[in-house]
Amino acid sequence: MRSRLRNKLIAFILAATILPIATSILVSHFYTQSRLEDKAIRDNLNLIHQGKLNLDTYLQSVEQNMKLLYHNTVMMEILENRTDNFFSESRLFLTEQEVLRSMQTLKYASQDVRQVYLYVEQARKSYLLSENRLVRTDQGAAPFKPDIRREESRITPPHPMSAYGKQFFIYSSGDVFTYQTALTNIVDNIPLGSLSLDFSPDTIKAICDELYTKGSEELYIIGPSGEIMYQAHPDPQGGKKPVPWLQELNQSAARAERGYFRSEDASYNGIHIYETIHAPGGSWLLVKGVPDSVLYKSQRELTGIWTLVGVIFLGLATVVTIYVSLRMTAPISALIGYMNKIESGNMNVDIRVKADDELGILARRFRSMMHTINELILREYKLEVANKTNELKALQAQINPHFINNALQSIAARSLQKGDREVYSLISSLGKMMRYSMKTEETIVPLKSEWDYAKSYIKLQKQRFRDQFEAEMELEPGLESILVPKMVIQPLVENYFKHGFDGSRSDNIVRIVCRSTGDRSLLHIEVSDNGFGIGEDKLTALRADLEACMAEMGEPGNHIGLANVLSRLKLYYREQTTMEIGRGEDGGFRVLLTIPIMQEEGEPE
Repeated sequence: MRSRLRNKLIAFILAATILPIATSILVSHFYTQSRLEDKAIRDNLNLIHQGKLNLDTYLQSVEQNMKLLYHNTVMMEILENRTDNFFSESRLFLTEQEVLRSMQTLKYASQDVRQVYLYVEQARKSYLLSENRLVRTDQGAAPFKPDIRREESRITPPHPMSAYGKQFFIYSSGDVFTYQTALTNIVDNIPLGSLSLDFSPDTIKAICDELYTKGSEELYIIGPSGEIMYQAHPDPQGGKKPVPWLQELNQSAARAERGYFRSEDASYNGIHIYETIHAPGGSWLLVKGVPDSVLYKSQRELTGIWTLVGVIFLGLATVVTIYVSLRMTAPISALIGYMNKIESGNMNVDIRVKADDELGILARRFRSMMHTINELILREYKLEVANKTNELKALQAQINPHFINNALQSIAARSLQKGDREVYSLISSLGKMMRYSMKTEETIVPLKSEWDYAKSYIKLQKQRFRDQFEAEMELEPGLESILVPKMVIQPLVENYFKHGFDGSRSDNIVRIVCRSTGDRSLLHIEVSDNGFGIGEDKLTALRADLEACMAEMGEPGNHIGLANVLSRLKLYYREQTTMEIGRGEDGGFRVLLTIPIMQEEGEPE
């Protein structure tokens, strides 16, 4: 048993130590993880939005540069070639000089422009400006015509620079974006050709480099058809890495222009934040990928620290638990040994447990208890002898009330034979009261019995005081069978005749009312009069006495006054009973008892 108690104590203390630490680590883990993800999403949405604004601004500047051609009146006339033949032998040199100037204006409008290619639909000619050289249409070869529809504009993904069909032309290496737009006479809806602008991704790369952490995060620009326009993490094997989350991206982008979604597959677990960019030829999607390994890095470090701290504290708790359990169970073992000796019949065991804590107090209290038990055994033996004597005396004292009651019945019968009915009625009332009080085995009686006892008492008092008072008694119908403690109503009425009755007046009134609450859960017994009343000081003192009686809740004692009634009711109903005292409406004294209606006569207990 000692071993089991010790093991239980060790297991309990360890559980009380491990559970809070483990719970704290888990709560901190999941709470921090949730907060980190929310913060990362919020911060990256703001960062990607700023990058989207920068890319919008850059693409709009490129688009505005492409439109500079429409503001050149001479160049528009050359493209239309309707009023004059700008490509005749005599004017060809001047025409090409104007074309060169216009294309140079487009090239130098942005530092990223590498080539400008112009295809003239009306003259079936093409021009390529690359590295400050104007390459004209090759003799005897048809010019390269871009496959672009009327009034269409588009940006193609990065690709190696093209010679646009120019033979024997060596061009620089490096991938470029190509911005192509169809040139059209808007008024006459006449196709004028197309303009292609090759520009390096340097600016787009510089903008994107500010939006992600190299080596840990990913950044993509996805074109309108799902093609990769820019990728911050090239595939080590060459080409571009596939995007398995493209379908999830399209579904999310269809619902909102900006947002995020979580991707989980064999190669990537994390979140993707995206923003829509309105580019020529269709919207781009700027997408940033933050893997869980980056997202929860600080959380993992914090969890590791918490775990290390938990292991250290767990080791300390184990050592302390074993030590405390041994110290606590040793006095208990000694106390159990003393109990075994007492159980064998040795009641004079000297209990000695050297401890200053609760166990020491328990041992000293147990020793004191054994001393008290020894004294009580001796006292109980003496009381048993005394009770035998008292029982004999009680039996002798009981003979007198029975004799008086039988004598009263004989006198009542004699008075009835002589025709004196008033004397017969009074003696009968007194006899009823004596029979009621002699039934000492009854402690709980129907309310009707208490009510009849009070009526008999009032009847005798009327004979005594020669009708100097009136009694108003009101019993709510249906309450007769309610069970109440015996001798509750009559002592309250007797209190009036002892302290409130004014013998110098003939209009004395005492009222006794019994009623219940609407839900029949409480019974109110009210006794009021118009007698002498009570002074404020005495009323205060009486209330204090009653409050002390309620607090002590001792035995009723030998008094039959208000304190006695309240004490007996407290024994039955505890805190559910109340007694209110004060002045009555007619200036006398008022007592209101409130007790719960617990049971009616005839109901099963």
